[in-house]
Amino acid sequence: MAESGLALPIGQSVSMPGHFATPVGLEEVRRLGAGFECRVRLPDGSLEEVVISEDEATTLARAASGPRSLRLVEPADLQLLVESARIRLAYAHDRQFAVSLSGIRTLPHQIEAVYQKMLPQPCLRFLLADDPGAGKTIVAGLLIKEMKLREAIDRVLILCPAPLTPQWQDEMQRWFGETFDIIFAAVDQQQLTNPWSRGSQVIASLDYAKQNDVRERVWQQHWDLVIIDEAHKCSARTKSGGAGRGPQVEATKRYELAAKLSEQTDHLLLLTATPHHGDEDKFAHFLRLVDPDLFGEPHRLGDQAADMRGDIFRLGGDCPWMLRRLKEDLKDMDGQRLFPDRHAITVPFILNAEEFALYKAVTAYINEFIPQQQGRRKTSAALARTVLQRRLASSACAIHESLRRRQ
Repeated sequence: MAESGLALPIGQSVSMPGHFATPVGLEEVRRLGAGFECRVRLPDGSLEEVVISEDEATTLARAASGPRSLRLVEPADLQLLVESARIRLAYAHDRQFAVSLSGIRTLPHQIEAVYQKMLPQPCLRFLLADDPGAGKTIVAGLLIKEMKLREAIDRVLILCPAPLTPQWQDEMQRWFGETFDIIFAAVDQQQLTNPWSRGSQVIASLDYAKQNDVRERVWQQHWDLVIIDEAHKCSARTKSGGAGRGPQVEATKRYELAAKLSEQTDHLLLLTATPHHGDEDKFAHFLRLVDPDLFGEPHRLGDQAADMRGDIFRLGGDCPWMLRRLKEDLKDMDGQRLFPDRHAITVPFILNAEEFALYKAVTAYINEFIPQQQGRRKTSAALARTVLQRRLASSACAIHESLRRRQ
């Protein structure tokens, strides 16, 4: 600004009352008629242009030539600044920072699962198959919190049975301060915009997300972390391909949904207390959700795939893809067992004449109206027979109500 004889403070923060409410950075100044055109940078980083008069330029030059005044910040503002920096960098110094932030007392097996097994993996593919009551939801919450603190994830999808969606939402908010939106049919149909793309943290029913008109919109989104609770419900089996054709895979819609998400997501966590139902073929297909490259196709590789699974299982506690702890193995911080020993004892008893007559009558009713089936109806018939027999063993009133409702 030699042509005007004014030394304006270019590159410094200046106050321009009447133009801007807060100090701005003076980037560039040029003469414009009787005044000056100034380009300034606002606090949000954007650029703005403003024209000032000769007198205003003189005031700026005098303020720059005089001693700079320092303004003391409010103590509360300084405390917030320091605290925000501490929280942002705390994970680098406290490896279990999510534990400190949460409102829970974690247990050793939960610490082991999150901090020793899951977090060290750059691309998480994990099956957590602890017994019921081990706190798998807490493990998932700790994982989400830690990965968010490390800025490793942004968008999270949790799929679970419909009755558990409020429980997941409540525990994520209560213990970890993470807000999740529940998407179900009523919410999905009433929205003008796609709720799957709008929400960054979503909980949905597995059975709702698997529907043909829904799952396409789920797949279109990129999820950094996908968590599937009760993952054993995602099942597939090998079936005969017919004459002249090899065996094929018959997958449920739940399995198809999970398999597609497994391909797309950066991190995948499967939660279940019952990964194996005694069917080796279904179990082999289920493990392919964890990593299809690691676990071979049972319908094509056969014994070779079984041998590979055996080699992986023999890794035991060193296996980086799965972890299973029984109730007998779980202990608290003091080394005390969390659950007492379980002892199953069969107590025999003798039916009186009336009870025996009722037993025979109900058994005859079951055999007549719910006979044993074959094929697709075999499972449902067996379940109905078992339920009625359990009601009979419970009490006469219970079986009476069950039979009355079948009329």
